[in-house]
Amino acid sequence: MDNKNEQDLRFLQLRFIGKILAGFTHEIKNHLAIVKESAGLMGDMIKMGKTAENESQYLEIIQSIEEQIERALVHFTYLNRFSHRMDTSLSTFNINESIEELTALLHRFANQKRIRIEKDFQKDLNPINSNPSMLQFLVFNFLEEAIAKLDKNSRIVVKTEVMNGSVAIRVIPEGNVLESDAEKVLCPPEITDYVIKMLNGNISRQGEGAVITLPVKAA
Repeated sequence: MDNKNEQDLRFLQLRFIGKILAGFTHEIKNHLAIVKESAGLMGDMIKMGKTAENESQYLEIIQSIEEQIERALVHFTYLNRFSHRMDTSLSTFNINESIEELTALLHRFANQKRIRIEKDFQKDLNPINSNPSMLQFLVFNFLEEAIAKLDKNSRIVVKTEVMNGSVAIRVIPEGNVLESDAEKVLCPPEITDYVIKMLNGNISRQGEGAVITLPVKAA
């Protein structure tokens, strides 16, 4: 049974990585498209001889380019951290930071359905010693499931907190569930159970949402 779970997990992990990369490249293409458009507009203005009298417009275009580059760099930082979390199966890390980068990399998929992902992080959480990439994979599956089930203009709250000596991550969907997708489960329960066992934690379902609890220090 474990061999089959391991094979299924590897397949789902590859799917997870592929989806993250697809969302990332789409976001970067959007930023570059705006930069190209802004640079083209400035080039057209120069060719038409519109210079000194349009200094403020030039500054606005330059500011727009700088903003898009800054946003792209933030996304590159998130992807870099995301990839390095796979370097080791056990490390000490900040849960809030790992979920922050995950939600940022999933922004496009939520935005496609006009679903907001809102964060409610407890600020003074102690770092945990666990498998960071597996935790992100687990949270991703609950977020993806919520995005698939919720109707447009809904929201998903991701909350972190200390609970009974453990760290808890709550994924709380808020909105109308699409009737056609009410039973949709993209990651089989046996795989989420398999992963949470590897992390020495627990999962409990709360309506359409879930609560993941992890020890502050791995057993």
